[in-house]
Amino acid sequence: MKPLVLASTSRYKSRILEQLGVTFQCCAPKFDELACDGVSPAQCALDFACAKARSVRKSWPGHVIIGADQTLEFEGEILGKPGSIKNAVAQLQRLSGRTHQLHTAFALLDTDSGREMERLVTSNLRMRSDLDHHYLEDMVRSDQSHDCCGGYKWESKGVFLFEQIETSDPNAIVGLPLIALATGLRDWGYFGDRFTQISNEH
Repeated sequence: MKPLVLASTSRYKSRILEQLGVTFQCCAPKFDELACDGVSPAQCALDFACAKARSVRKSWPGHVIIGADQTLEFEGEILGKPGSIKNAVAQLQRLSGRTHQLHTAFALLDTDSGREMERLVTSNLRMRSDLDHHYLEDMVRSDQSHDCCGGYKWESKGVFLFEQIETSDPNAIVGLPLIALATGLRDWGYFGDRFTQISNEH
């Protein structure tokens, strides 16, 4: 099978992909995220995932590129990464007691044939309403979560913020929908021997 490249320098996405036990390289996408004018937050995540994969196509002949992106939708608006502790706390206070959506997308691109696949996972998250400003500030400082959508890390102390989560894949909340990605890679011929062995064992 063709070697894999993750078009991302995110350590979160890399850690998730490592769970599949596949060998891959990482590279920075040559793509600047601009405003998603005229498209839904979900479509924006899909478009950006595809754009990131396509942006490095010429640099990796003979490879399969994985592009990924995530948008946070709150009442029809996309909330970007806070970028600072102050902004993260402000975002969390805005989300307090309300439900928001995380749209997490990936795209596969065969750099030789141009063959593509894209998938989207939407997660609904309802945040608690009894969130104290000082608690939120301490949490953001501890987790260094100001570089994350919504200002929280669900896989860390951010889990205490929520009273309900609906998702088909918890990894999608962190940044990469691993279940859908594993299925997509399997459909492209990866893991063949591994899945055959599992089927025979059962």
